[in-house]
Amino acid sequence: MRDRDWLFAYENRIHNFRSTGVLLNNGKVLIQRGINDTEFALPGGHVIWGETSAETLVREYKEELGADISVDRLIWVEEVFWKWGAREAHTICHYHLVRLTNSHQIPDYGSFKSLSSDESKLIFQWVNINGLQDYKIYPAFLKDKINNLSEGIEHFITRE
Repeated sequence: MRDRDWLFAYENRIHNFRSTGVLLNNGKVLIQRGINDTEFALPGGHVIWGETSAETLVREYKEELGADISVDRLIWVEEVFWKWGAREAHTICHYHLVRLTNSHQIPDYGSFKSLSSDESKLIFQWVNINGLQDYKIYPAFLKDKINNLSEGIEHFITRE
């Protein structure tokens, strides 16, 4: 039995811990959306109890993309206060700079569906980092920060 996601849901509140990867390739970043959604995000998922946020990314990229990655470093930490349906949500998210260990495991241009049957409701897309302004994407600070990655870890608080 798989351990539980680090997600606590109550009648009117949700608390969760996510980890996402920033995968860059030739001036492009890999983003994802649900097959029926118009909003984009970076690939990743919920941290499982006992798993580090870096281990989460290795697992999620393998599950969703069939791709092996290495995690270079933590670049951003975000605390997000938002509405998840009728509930108030508080998400803590770690953003890591990642790279493919085998660049031939996924397409290196355009858009493509998840390679995992369990995650077939996801579409992945390579987008020019200078064209992110044309997308509704989370985190919103990605549009400004992607071109100017700090050497340290940056912390953001977002209230939606």
